[in-house]
Amino acid sequence: MKSVYFALVLMLVPALLHADPLTPFEPGSTKVKLEDALPHYDRPENKTNEFYSEWWAFVFRLDDGYTAYVQFLISNMGPGDGKGFVKVEFGTPDGRKYKTTSEYSSSQWSWQKDQFLLQFGDNRLSGPLNNLKIQLENKELSAELVIENIAQPWKPGTAKAQYGKKKTRYYAFQYLVPVGKVSGTVKTKDNNKEHQIKGLIHSDHSVASIGPHEQAQTWARFRVLGEKTTLLVSDIRTPKVYGGAPIRQAVLFRNGKVVFESVDFNVSLSDPYVDPKKSGYQAPRLMEISGTTQKGNFRGAIKATKLTSSEDYLESSGAAARFIISKFAKPVMYYFDGIYAIEVEVDGKPQEFKGRGSYYYTVMNP
Repeated sequence: MKSVYFALVLMLVPALLHADPLTPFEPGSTKVKLEDALPHYDRPENKTNEFYSEWWAFVFRLDDGYTAYVQFLISNMGPGDGKGFVKVEFGTPDGRKYKTTSEYSSSQWSWQKDQFLLQFGDNRLSGPLNNLKIQLENKELSAELVIENIAQPWKPGTAKAQYGKKKTRYYAFQYLVPVGKVSGTVKTKDNNKEHQIKGLIHSDHSVASIGPHEQAQTWARFRVLGEKTTLLVSDIRTPKVYGGAPIRQAVLFRNGKVVFESVDFNVSLSDPYVDPKKSGYQAPRLMEISGTTQKGNFRGAIKATKLTSSEDYLESSGAAARFIISKFAKPVMYYFDGIYAIEVEVDGKPQEFKGRGSYYYTVMNP
């Protein structure tokens, strides 16, 4: 019995002493190219990979009391590979809420390789990357939307984090629309009414060839969207197998131009909100950041001021995804209103930016 015990110890020691290497986003941001934004589904590491997932997500900040969210998604999770989904949420000033998820088999969606054009059934995402168009058609509504970028598509440094020694295990990311203007028409089918909408929009494209339980232990994000000032911050803490190494990004836009950007900076998290209903779950409400770029130093603080909602991912997932993910992770996301203040050196002189934004914190496993 002792020999078995010692054999197990010898097997575990290397794993404890030597975490798998993690290569985070590295400095050297370049222009977002067409190949960055196109689907990665047909690549060998993803074609039959159960944990491959990819999305193009759009967050709206609309005028006149309208709300919206759109996501084009590809996933291999559950029965069948290459399933496509289009998730749409839309709210009107009078309180009506519309929420649909349309699902497509791998033969019911497609894309072009020489231009940006995704077709999921009757839903389409197309156009040059700085002037995208969204066409939606589902049982609840139809829509024709046009986006005009205020800030050009941007990616954080190399925009690809490698998990372990294999190049086929990665998380890649770009902001197709860091901030932009959106306008168009949404027609709701229950009352045959056309809604003219306009406002701001934000979009990101994410690709993962690894499962969410491997991608992050926790994930803090902060987003400020404005025509003049947009601030985007993200701090992923990886699981113990990767030594808890972080994957970080921060970028500040002023009038559509980059004021500072970094993928290598310090983050301190404190003042935890303790979930009264879920044992072991908590979300830090204070994020402090600091670092140095070629333009100079920066430092700032982000404070979550009010918890607006929380989401148990397993409860909101489909049965197949819930069955698989629950064996590895129990993710919960917390949504907060927040405020921020950040000081940045520009041409040797400090400039201060402050205001309000949205803070999100995800616990993948407590």
